[in-house]
Amino acid sequence: MNETTATMFVFAGNNGSGKSTIRNLIVDRIGVSVNIDPDALARKINNGNPEMSKVSAGKEAIRIARECIRNKWDFTVETTLAGGNVLRQMKAAKQQGFEIIMFYVGLGDVQLNIERVAMRVKNGGHHIDTEDIIRRNVTSMKNLLSHLHLIDQLLVIDNSKAAGEIILGSDKSGVKYYLNELPEWAQIIDKQLQIKCKTQR
Repeated sequence: MNETTATMFVFAGNNGSGKSTIRNLIVDRIGVSVNIDPDALARKINNGNPEMSKVSAGKEAIRIARECIRNKWDFTVETTLAGGNVLRQMKAAKQQGFEIIMFYVGLGDVQLNIERVAMRVKNGGHHIDTEDIIRRNVTSMKNLLSHLHLIDQLLVIDNSKAAGEIILGSDKSGVKYYLNELPEWAQIIDKQLQIKCKTQR
């Protein structure tokens, strides 16, 4: 077993869940210098029309992640967890002895995700199709549950209220609860975490 030499911080959750805001707050505290953000990269490539640079920005984000993994540098990524890229990066990082810490941000109601994306668009942010948000809501959760074995520390954040609150956590020592009663969407995660803990004992 490789000794942990670096950390990959993953900020995950469906579009509109508020993971960028939470990432900005946390990154300032933990002080990671490499923060891979395809949206920011797209703006850098083409500030006038970042949508046009999405593919180039995505490729650049993958290149930077590979470099971090190869050099064992701490880095952060943001993902809906609905595609395969970040999951592949997590596997690669794990093989290199990285510790993987994930902040999973949820709202509990996909309608809320749709509304928040619409609000973001009004404020000049980028648009996401409603169908994509609905589809990713399911895929994101599915991918989280089937990849818990890669995550050393998980913090589940309910961001449905004004300020996101940590409601559930897990690490080597087991599952931690920050609420007396978890919302339904988080109970599903809790159930899988319990299974993971039993198999690790």
